Amino acid sequence: MDLEEFGEEDFDVKQWVNAQVRSSTALAKAAGGARGAAADDHLSTLVVKLQLLSQSAGKSIDSSSTKLLAELPQAMSDIQRVGSEAALLAQQMAQVLDRVSEVERAGQQTVAALSTLDAIKTRMEECAVTLTEAESVAKTLALIEPLFQQDELRSIAARLGSLRRSLQSMGHMEEFKDAAERLSAFEDRLEKRVSSKLKEGIENLDVQATRECLDIYDQMERRHVLMTRYVQARKPALLRVYSAAAEPPEGEEAKTGPEEVVEWLGRLHEAPPPGLIK
Repeated sequence: MDLEEFGEEDFDVKQWVNAQVRSSTALAKAAGGARGAAADDHLSTLVVKLQLLSQSAGKSIDSSSTKLLAELPQAMSDIQRVGSEAALLAQQMAQVLDRVSEVERAGQQTVAALSTLDAIKTRMEECAVTLTEAESVAKTLALIEPLFQQDELRSIAARLGSLRRSLQSMGHMEEFKDAAERLSAFEDRLEKRVSSKLKEGIENLDVQATRECLDIYDQMERRHVLMTRYVQARKPALLRVYSAAAEPPEGEEAKTGPEEVVEWLGRLHEAPPPGLIK
C-alpha cells in the first residue's frame, strides 16, 4: 500500500475505495474461490491494514507534536535572540549612516575651504602678474625718452608696442590712466617723426625706408594714419601728371590720341615698386 497516495491533494476517497473493491474482486476471481467471500476477506484485511497504519500515523503525529512542543521554547528563544540581534544591527547601521553623514558634511566643508584657498591663490597670482606688469610699465616709460633723444624710432616703436600690450592685459585700471595718456602722447610724437621719413620714402619710391615706416605704424596700430600719409605724399606727383596732360604748354595742342591717353594713364597710375606696400 502506497502511503504517499493518501497525501496527494486530489485524493478521492470514493474513487480509492471503488478501486480496492475492484481489485479484491479481480483477485478472488483469479483464485477461483467464492467471489463474495474472497472479496470480503480482502477488504477486511485492507481495513485492518488501514487501522494499523492509522494508529502508526497517530503515534507519529503524537511523537512529533510532543517533540515540537518541547522544542518550541528554544525556538522562541532563538527567535527573540535573532530579533534582538536584528535590532542591534539596525542601531549599528543607523550609527554608521550618521557617521557617513558627518564625514560627508566634513568633506563638503573641506572642499569649500579648498575652493576658498584656490580663489585666494588665483587672486594673489593675478595681483603678482599685475604688479609685474606695473613694474614693466614704469621701467618702459623711463626708457622711452632717452630713445627719442637718440632718434631710435624702431626701438621706440617696439617699446611702445610692449607698453600697449601690458596696459591692455591689465584692463582699464584707474591707477594706469596716466600711463595710457603718456603712451598716447609718445605715439603722437613718434608718428610726427616717422611721417616725414614716410613722405620722403614714398616720394623717392624708397622701398626699404617705406617698409620700415610701415612696420612702425603697424606696431602703433595706426595703419589708417599711414594710408592718409601715403595719399598726401602721392597726391602732388599725381596732380603734376594730370596737369601736364590736361593743360599742355601754350601753343601746343593736347595729345588726345589713343597712344597718348594710354601713356598718360600709365604715368597717372604708376604703381610703386614691388614690396613698397604689404
